[in-house]
Amino acid sequence: MDEPEVIELVEYTREIEEIVLQRKIEDSYDKEHMLKSMLLDILTSCRDMEETNQLSERYPGMYEKSDAESLVKNLKTYILDMNYKNNLGI
Repeated sequence: MDEPEVIELVEYTREIEEIVLQRKIEDSYDKEHMLKSMLLDILTSCRDMEETNQLSERYPGMYEKSDAESLVKNLKTYILDMNYKNNLGI
């Protein structure tokens, strides 16, 4: 084990292990950031829908109530698209 080649190989292996570990941490952070962004988008859409529905009750001729079925369909499409783009494995 005291051979220079073995020592060099052990050091190289440790460097590679460190790089792999760092990459896993970065991937995890990227997915966490992306999921937070996705949830924020969904929450914003929900709040917009609620506001539009309140306005439609207050001003029926100016605003239409949101169609829940189309909202759910769009939400599902959004989630599946984000899953595909970010390789989330959902």
